[in-house]
Amino acid sequence: MPGNSEASVAERQILIVGPYGVLGTGVVDAVAENPKWGITTAARRPAPTYRTQAAPPHINVDLMDREGATKAFSSLSEVTDLVFAAYVEKGTMAETVEPNARMLKNALYALAACNLPIQRIVLAGGAKSYGFHLGAFNAPAKETEARLIAPIHYHQQEDIVAEWAGKNGASWTVLRPHLVMGPSLNSPMNLVTSLAAYAAMSRELGLPLRFPGTKEGWNTLQETTDAELFGRATLWALGEDKARNEIFNVSNGDVYRWRQLWNELAAFYDLDIAEPLAMSTVSEMSEKATLWEAMVARYGLHATPYNQIANWAFVDWMLNFGEEVIQSTIKIRQAGFADCIDTHQSFRRQLTRLRDMRIVP
Repeated sequence: MPGNSEASVAERQILIVGPYGVLGTGVVDAVAENPKWGITTAARRPAPTYRTQAAPPHINVDLMDREGATKAFSSLSEVTDLVFAAYVEKGTMAETVEPNARMLKNALYALAACNLPIQRIVLAGGAKSYGFHLGAFNAPAKETEARLIAPIHYHQQEDIVAEWAGKNGASWTVLRPHLVMGPSLNSPMNLVTSLAAYAAMSRELGLPLRFPGTKEGWNTLQETTDAELFGRATLWALGEDKARNEIFNVSNGDVYRWRQLWNELAAFYDLDIAEPLAMSTVSEMSEKATLWEAMVARYGLHATPYNQIANWAFVDWMLNFGEEVIQSTIKIRQAGFADCIDTHQSFRRQLTRLRDMRIVP
């Protein structure tokens, strides 16, 4: 690791807020592979029972409650770094801004109130900074692009972190992944779990696997970020001088088309592929709860409610997106993080992890 004036890695202790969403899971897993780092997790819910790894120390906290967060964090004694990956989904982006800003402010307030010596902060961002949620994308998107006039909670969070860090002697890094693939439940932007459930139900019904998106979604170039790769990028950012006060895109390093990646999902479930047919999975999958519950019982799966196994609205958005979604990663590579993974390999690995965790059959 590059030399710097901060405490050595062996002395670093991470507090990760939002640890078991699709992003946070990648950080927890990366730390498990690199025991030089210590970690404590913090979230409203306890650590999930489906994970096979032993859970690190955990703090139950509601970040909407400033006083409660301060009390919860008062039990911490050795925290040098903050990774903020918590997220609240609302009906519109305008509605999403305030609660996500409040959670971040309350977390930072609590850390300062408890006199915890935070050196570095990594804030999880994403492609919404480039207009992805608006249905437009200036590919390849670069970190130097001007902000949009539209309300975007990532931008407000970036300003909050930069101001707090400047006042409290810390430094920060923003990482912007896109379409993170990893094992998690009840995450508003987890596509791999949703698609695994869709394919498993197709197999259960004796049907071929049919891409439910548009022709444009089937053919356009996309990119994704493996959850564990994001975790390794986070550890890199916490220890790298060149990452101080910088924003970086981070992705697997390649691109894909669904017409190619769909083969991996079909092979995983040993399914034939039918011709694509655009449909609303929000509508067409709405009555599959009974089927899913029967599959959970039949295969001895983790008892996941149907409304947590998939986010069909996100599936529809992702599989119908007609523009190329590519973020330039030249900046992070030039700064020293050159890790990469083949997206087909990543997809297979995450599907296998979901099966090993008994989340899907």
